[in-house]
Amino acid sequence: MIQLCGEDGKYLRIIDYKSSSKNIDLNEVYAGLQIQLLTYSDAICKEEDVMPAGIFYFSLLEQMIKADKKISEEEIEELIRKNFRMKGLILADVKIIKMNDNTLTSGSSKLIPAAITASGSVNEKWTNGVNKEEFKILQDYIDFVIKQIAKEILSGKIDLKPYNKNGKTPCEYCEYKAICGFNTKQNHNNYHYIDKKSKDDMIQKMKQNMILGTEEKIMPK
Repeated sequence: MIQLCGEDGKYLRIIDYKSSSKNIDLNEVYAGLQIQLLTYSDAICKEEDVMPAGIFYFSLLEQMIKADKKISEEEIEELIRKNFRMKGLILADVKIIKMNDNTLTSGSSKLIPAAITASGSVNEKWTNGVNKEEFKILQDYIDFVIKQIAKEILSGKIDLKPYNKNGKTPCEYCEYKAICGFNTKQNHNNYHYIDKKSKDDMIQKMKQNMILGTEEKIMPK
């Protein structure tokens, strides 16, 4: 957790150091799978009276550089720095981007998933970001998801419904298959399929869910 000071107040940046490559996927956030960093951000922003600047993953994987030709040590170091560029979600505001990377004037940042155009505006094509209103929707949705999960636990919902994202499921690595007994060919077992929709589509779905107070099952097992 790092606080950044701006002219209009204090901002919060959260960095999660991972031993694997990971990124923020709003499809998983919507499904209740990837809520950790947004939960931290929401809780700390409320407690400390700060504003969210971004949530990031920093990979600690050892970098292996491959090249088709002989390259210099400087080029190798540049490739390593590029591979260590953080992934995640940032507040799409030029001043926030520069606060996260104070060496950036234009072009793509070597530190964060953001870029600035030559004219000094956010380069949306190369920035994985949301505006303040969208960040607020994400934080409100996380609060909504947590309450829904609590209701499901207290009501005794223990349906067998592992997630399925692009054909990948947690069942591949589960050590308790024999106990669980999940099988799509019997007992009306079905997967909880994760969408592959755009950022804008997912934020709109989150907004609609909160407005409608949907009882849709959101917690994959």
